[in-house]
Amino acid sequence: MEDRRERSERIKKGELRYGWTTGTCASVSAKAATYALLGKNISEIKKVEVSLPIKDQKACLEIFRIDKSNFEAFALTIKDAGDDPDVTHGAQIGARVRFAKEKGVKILGGEGVGRVTKSGLGLEIGEPDITHVPRKMIKSAVVSAALEMGLKEDEISFEVEIFVPDGRERAKKTMLERLGVIGGIGILGTLGIVVPYSTGAWKASIGQQISVAKESGVDTIVCTTGRQSEELAKKLFPELPDVAFIDVGDFIGFTVRFASQKKIQRIILAGFIGKISKIARGEEYTHAKKSSVDIDFLVEVAKEYTTPEILELLYNANTAREFAQIAKSFGLIEIFRKVALLAKRKLKEFSGNNNIEVVIFDLEDGGVLAYEK
Repeated sequence: MEDRRERSERIKKGELRYGWTTGTCASVSAKAATYALLGKNISEIKKVEVSLPIKDQKACLEIFRIDKSNFEAFALTIKDAGDDPDVTHGAQIGARVRFAKEKGVKILGGEGVGRVTKSGLGLEIGEPDITHVPRKMIKSAVVSAALEMGLKEDEISFEVEIFVPDGRERAKKTMLERLGVIGGIGILGTLGIVVPYSTGAWKASIGQQISVAKESGVDTIVCTTGRQSEELAKKLFPELPDVAFIDVGDFIGFTVRFASQKKIQRIILAGFIGKISKIARGEEYTHAKKSSVDIDFLVEVAKEYTTPEILELLYNANTAREFAQIAKSFGLIEIFRKVALLAKRKLKEFSGNNNIEVVIFDLEDGGVLAYEK
């Protein structure tokens, strides 16, 4: 087994190990519990495979514990976050599966799974903090197990309760309560895998991507802050080759400097209001641990465009997403344009490059809220 010193040396070399999201772990546990409920011998359920959101990729995880009663079955797996410093690393992620009266698969949140109490998180108030991709993964895993066990699609009727035994304690080490998620952690993840966070390795990767783009004759790069913004950017700039799109994560200041040093002629930053607003107020590094969204800053920007009554609503927004929803509902598109302009100015300061553009995408429908050229 790898000791701490070996692990430290491996990380220094940039040899980082990927892990599994809470969403992947929950779907594995749900599939295992479905097998048990439908009569598979629990002694045979040692590892379970599920499909990931990434095309043609799967995860196969060990089952930590599994049991069955007359009316339900449960299973747990242990989350391995790889080399990512994740508060949920080592957590037991469990699922209870029972028969239901209604057709389909209903997802519930149990012990240690946070519940949403404020708007702005993309989930309804009162719902468990189980985001959309993990919900799809859990349902797919349960349906897959049911079909394997001989059920037909119109016979599938289950309730799946996701639980995390020590989730409430782990949540105290996060900002979830401040965001309005109470009582536990979230079941999250858009890829199914945890990409290990390493400043040196990520910067090296960004540098390599920019260098490859330059060597390929590309004069324009599009800096995106994640998978979702990259997909939207590719639709907005279909004329650009894949090599022009670079996932820069939170290293936006570093990226524009490096790209300018490499004589990239045109730099486009494309993302959502949260990270773009951090750049607009002068933050070069936008990770949540180091830089939180400042609603006060956004309200200050909004002052010249609206009334005190609407400003009060904006001020009470829980997240940048909710701020954007409120601003949009009153037609205050000028706010997004101003944020994009301020971000563009800061990026020019960081890099010394005058040919920078900023795009702000809409989290709700993927449209463009602002494009500052």
